[in-house]
Amino acid sequence: MENNQIIPTEENAVALGAAIPNLEQLLEESTQLETLTPAITLSAESISLEKVGESFRGIFIGFGTMTINDQNEPDGQRTIKAARFLINKQVRINGGVVLISELESANVLPGTKLEVTYSKKEGNVKIYSLTLLG
Repeated sequence: MENNQIIPTEENAVALGAAIPNLEQLLEESTQLETLTPAITLSAESISLEKVGESFRGIFIGFGTMTINDQNEPDGQRTIKAARFLINKQVRINGGVVLISELESANVLPGTKLEVTYSKKEGNVKIYSLTLLG
C-alpha cells in the first residue's frame, strides 16, 4: 500500500523551511486569513468585442494562455497565447491574434493603461486599435 502522507519530522520541516524562506511569517499570516477581504479574482474570464466600435479599458498585465475549442484537434481543444488585462479587479483575457500582434509590435509593457477598440473587420479577422490612457 502506498502512503502519500507527509510525516512531520525535523528533516521535513528543515526542507520546507529551505523551500519557503519566509515560512514563519506565512505560518503566522495563515492564522489571519478569515479576517482578510478579497482583493482580486485571479481566475481569468474571457473578454471579447463583438461589434465594430466596441471597446474596453484595462491595465495590460502581460501574456498568458487560454484553451479554446478546436474540432481539428484530437481532444477538441488547443491552447493559444492570450493577452491579459486587469479590469475592475478582475483578470480578463483575449486571444485575438491581431490584438496580440499589436501589443507585441508596440512593445506594450505590463502595467500599461490602455483602451482597446474593435476598429474594423477584414474577412474573418478583427482589427483592433490600442490607445494609451493617461
